[in-house]
Amino acid sequence: MRYLVIALVVVVVLVVAWIIWRWTSVNRGAQQRDERLLKLLEPLEDKIEAGEEITKDEVAALAARPEARHLLFAALRDAGKAELLPDTYNSPVDQAASSLAFWMMHPNELQDPPETMELVKTVPRIFDGHQRDFHVFRYRMPAGHWAGDAWQLGFGMAPPPDTEPYAGMTAAFSTVGDTEGKAEPEAIVDWYLDMLRQKGAEA
Repeated sequence: MRYLVIALVVVVVLVVAWIIWRWTSVNRGAQQRDERLLKLLEPLEDKIEAGEEITKDEVAALAARPEARHLLFAALRDAGKAELLPDTYNSPVDQAASSLAFWMMHPNELQDPPETMELVKTVPRIFDGHQRDFHVFRYRMPAGHWAGDAWQLGFGMAPPPDTEPYAGMTAAFSTVGDTEGKAEPEAIVDWYLDMLRQKGAEA
């Protein structure tokens, strides 16, 4: 009995240690991702702080990168320069693509943004008691990436209607192995929602 108790204690300690590691690794990973994106926006931030002129072309070049859009929009709004924000990428689909690309950059996920991303299908589902659109994309990673060169599927959820563009990050998810032709868009979304329900979330 004594050894059984010791074994159980060891298992509990290991489980707790894993939970702590997982929680802290997620936070560390988010910080690493954000630092990469902030470095991308740093030249723009330096101009803002120095009171130098910023052109719409400079902003448009950054906005063309979906992984950077949420932080870019937040930075310019905070600086009182919302008039520089392009409306080219304000559609729900573009905002969903931005959430997915941002999510993919986390070190616990794909570590990098996709090289190419294209809308495949919009899947409507009830989420948190409301009808929401899940935009499913196919994407490819840069050459040499560990995930390979196959088209993978992932989704970003459209923002709530009547909200300011890029007012907040929406749900996004992808699993390496959900390749185009092998995984179905509806199945990816439904799997994610089922996972949330199993965790006790309202989805």
